[in-house]
Amino acid sequence: MFCKVYSALCLGIEGRIVRVEVDMSSGLPTFQIVGELSAEVRESGPRICTAMRNSGFSLPPKRYLINLAPADFRKSGTGFDLPVAVALLSCIEHISPEYLENSIFIGELGLNGRLVPVKGILPMVSQAKREGFCNCFVPAENAEEAAIVSGMRVFGAAAFPEIVQHLQGKKEIPEEYHRKRDKVSRSRRYPLDFGEICGQEAAKRCMQICAAGHHHLLMVGPPGSGKTMMAERLPYILPEMSFDEQVIATKIYSAAGRLKPGSGLITCRPFRSPHHSVSDKVLIGGGAVPIPGEISLAHGGILFLDEFAEFSRSAIEALRQPLEAGEVFIHRVRGDYCFPAKPLVVAAANPCPCGYYPDRKRCRCTQVQIQRYMSKISGPVMERLDLCVYIRRVDYRHMKAREAAMDSRRMYKGVKQAYQMQRERFSGCDIQYNSEMKGQMLEEYCCLDSDTQDFLGRIYEKFHLSARTYQKILKVARTISDLEGSLNIRMEHVAEAVGYRLPDENYGGGLWD
Repeated sequence: MFCKVYSALCLGIEGRIVRVEVDMSSGLPTFQIVGELSAEVRESGPRICTAMRNSGFSLPPKRYLINLAPADFRKSGTGFDLPVAVALLSCIEHISPEYLENSIFIGELGLNGRLVPVKGILPMVSQAKREGFCNCFVPAENAEEAAIVSGMRVFGAAAFPEIVQHLQGKKEIPEEYHRKRDKVSRSRRYPLDFGEICGQEAAKRCMQICAAGHHHLLMVGPPGSGKTMMAERLPYILPEMSFDEQVIATKIYSAAGRLKPGSGLITCRPFRSPHHSVSDKVLIGGGAVPIPGEISLAHGGILFLDEFAEFSRSAIEALRQPLEAGEVFIHRVRGDYCFPAKPLVVAAANPCPCGYYPDRKRCRCTQVQIQRYMSKISGPVMERLDLCVYIRRVDYRHMKAREAAMDSRRMYKGVKQAYQMQRERFSGCDIQYNSEMKGQMLEEYCCLDSDTQDFLGRIYEKFHLSARTYQKILKVARTISDLEGSLNIRMEHVAEAVGYRLPDENYGGGLWD
């Protein structure tokens, strides 16, 4: 007897439908699974049979051949246990095939018959909805995540017998619905506030520009100057995530197995801060079966790279392509994988190995040591960072000052205004921020008057800027003008943008030499 049910697996952050075909015939009792399988799928036979027996279902001694089709890509993961068990019961006529129409089954079975959650549910269920499936049966812990997909009937069960009873019409499983989370408060909260940082008004201004136009930022300064504190406060002045951004972020975390059971949709922008000892594969993504790296896990949020110059050269250089393309492409013999990678990259570095240059009372590093240390951040990587701000140690007068500092509420107000202007500007386009402008968009939205154009031309020639740097200056100037509510880019906007690309004399020329 032959029976067919449908399941799915996750490749990258995209789902792929799999046909689970079961044939039962007479002969010497065997149980064989075929179809380009990984180790965990090949060894699932004893687990499935034991789970079915402990759930009260026994298979007659027959020949069972299970085919996971199509066979042109590798099947991995443990989510095929449930569909195989359902197909076997259909073969022995415990379940009518008519109840399996338009349904997809995903889940791992424990030896006692309990359903164990699997990763990558959201991408798989999304693909099933696109291909016309209406019903989805998953472990109870995965039900809320699956219910994010609109138009799909989701049934979450704790154990295999519950699904069998539902399909037999004996006891129906309640349908799972997506629970939209209410906002915690109507007013925006700032658990970490820029107003708590003494001084550093210029650096705060740079952080505001960074948030408003999604410009990648490098902060250079001595230990204790506030670099990490400012990075930790940056998420609270970013605009709210759109629903599409929330879905993509949830897909990435689901595919990586980092989504907690029952957590549902990710609504807060991610903040990732990997240690500087991470490898390039951890930072970018990879593995035998590629999974998203830190840069993809931070998609839509912030990737904070503290002690940037301490990262390995290979890890720093691996950032080149994602910073430019906004995606990570990983090629393997069995297929190609693409992960979204559009975080706001914020890096922080000390100016020398000891961290205290140019304070010669504390710094004993030679000029050669300083240059060798900062040369770990190569020119091509630096050109992909839109902003660079040099931070000094906080003066005592700022520590004791009581005047009103720039706080997160004021900074968010400007960011929100700039974000609204960008939404109107790029309405109908596939971009959101000024930093994403390319080609003709720069000519259309970054027009300069003749005096400003002459000023920028002199800067370009004097400091031997590249074409990419020239474009980034225009994009940053556009964001600065948006923060001020100006429709036109003025001379002072360009001058400020140029200041974030030129050497700092106090740091001996900085990174741009």
